[in-house]
Amino acid sequence: MEIKYFENIYDGERLQCRTVLITRESIIEFAKQFDPQPFHIDEDTANNSIFGGLVASSLHTLAACTRVVVEAQGKVSILSGVGMHEVNMFNPVRPDDILTVEAWWTELKRSKSKPDRGFASIKCKVSNQKNESIIEYGYRYLLACKDSKKQ
Repeated sequence: MEIKYFENIYDGERLQCRTVLITRESIIEFAKQFDPQPFHIDEDTANNSIFGGLVASSLHTLAACTRVVVEAQGKVSILSGVGMHEVNMFNPVRPDDILTVEAWWTELKRSKSKPDRGFASIKCKVSNQKNESIIEYGYRYLLACKDSKKQ
């Protein structure tokens, strides 16, 4: 697979992300390690919470969706991540939810001070199998340019 440089990406270009299955086991395992809130790790407590059942940590959801976005990027000349856009959560993720990630490149801007690089964002919208909105977020990247002389 050929490396994609800043010049090879266009605003609105969509990434083909695979779906994400969030299992009961993965919810509990992730939460025990990174976000041990009772409604993520204990089904009895979760049943009596505002969620009425076990739910995934938003960090788990974000991490799992990040994986498929990175896979869908292919060989992009990313030099570094430089930030994230605001993360908005709408509905909880429950055991056996299947998440669909819509992701696209946007906000492409070549650096004026360092023409061998450019900035680009990926925006993401995630929904579940019921077509309910789950989370929206984005990443900001620093990319290498193939032609450092163009401005």
